[in-house]
Amino acid sequence: MGSRIYMENLSRRGNNWVYLLSVVSDNLGSSLMTFVLPLIVLDLTGSGIHLSIISSFETLPFLLLGLPFGAIVDRCDVRKVLIRSDAIRFGGYALLAAVLSARSNATVTLIAIYLVTLVIGCTNVFSSVSEITFISYFVSKSDYSKMNSIVYGIQYTAGLLIPLAGGALYSVVPMGLLALICAACFLLSAGAILLMRVGSSKGASGLRGPVPAAVRTVISDTRQGLSYLKTRRVVLYPLVLAALFNMLTGNFQNDSLVIMRKSLSFTSGQVGLVMSVTAMGALAGTFIVNLLNRSFKFETVLIANFLVQMCFRLLFVAFGNIFAVAATLFVVDLCQSVLNIIIITNRQNLVETRYLGRVTSIYKAVLIGVNSLGFIYGGTLSNTFGPRNAVLWSGVEILILTMIGIGAYAHLNKERTTDE
Repeated sequence: MGSRIYMENLSRRGNNWVYLLSVVSDNLGSSLMTFVLPLIVLDLTGSGIHLSIISSFETLPFLLLGLPFGAIVDRCDVRKVLIRSDAIRFGGYALLAAVLSARSNATVTLIAIYLVTLVIGCTNVFSSVSEITFISYFVSKSDYSKMNSIVYGIQYTAGLLIPLAGGALYSVVPMGLLALICAACFLLSAGAILLMRVGSSKGASGLRGPVPAAVRTVISDTRQGLSYLKTRRVVLYPLVLAALFNMLTGNFQNDSLVIMRKSLSFTSGQVGLVMSVTAMGALAGTFIVNLLNRSFKFETVLIANFLVQMCFRLLFVAFGNIFAVAATLFVVDLCQSVLNIIIITNRQNLVETRYLGRVTSIYKAVLIGVNSLGFIYGGTLSNTFGPRNAVLWSGVEILILTMIGIGAYAHLNKERTTDE
């Protein structure tokens, strides 16, 4: 008996290390491509509108496919989903590396980037829904928090270090080779998951049987989540406010990159330094969010977050010094990190366990998917009036949204008081 428990614990620890290897390689590839791809597009076209289009391709699949894909993944072997997702990303970036290495003309290269981005955007819907579920197959419930903290720590560390390395490499390493390095990272990630000794299909019934029946099952699961959400305004309001905020600010990162490269003439190394500092802001947000949650109500932190982000986004366009730019973006990313975490925590606190999966799928589909609308809307404003004016206008919009949020929660709190 003792020997069996020892072997199970040993196997579990082995799975943990192999999974973390997959997480590290996955985040290295994602962070490097996230940094390099906008620079490639901007250098190819000189226009910020293409950045917005490509960014919308990355997030639009979440809006269109997030709900049905989430229901489908619940019925699949998530280990196989993750392996196949990594394999598709490897193939996509390997193809992009070949196009970049062939030094095709700008139009052909841009079309290849569009196609690869769209395919990988669809793939990311499956993998993002699966990766959280997969942990439950080899980590005990008491260790969920620890494993999630390690995973997020790896993600933020990659976001901190990769821009520094990417900024230095971009000016000396061929674009095709950088894309190939990204592809290799996803191949390593798939190989690591393939080596794990873990069953990941318990309770996964799949979508067997006639196609109409499978479609009805997916639709039924999705409707249950939507019906629940409509009856719980305390859960619905944060989703609506956060979705509107994401749409209004979705193109800010692209606008800031255009401003740094075109208006301020920052080098790729300087851009990498600024992005590393902003990643430090996101990491800092994970440390202070628990204190904020303990000290203030959710709606207080939410509204204050909107106001602080509005102020520092406006300050960003007023500065031309690299240190001032980095400082303002540090605060913006800190606030965005806090916003993401309080939205997740509030949902977990309010939603019953039996509905949490469906509601989470809706939140993920809306909050990530609506960014695509933000990229199109913000990109159009930026292309028409310039990135600085687009950021200034978004500040006015955030102020209006903040007033709406204050009114919505005042009405909700009044109803609560009346009911009591």
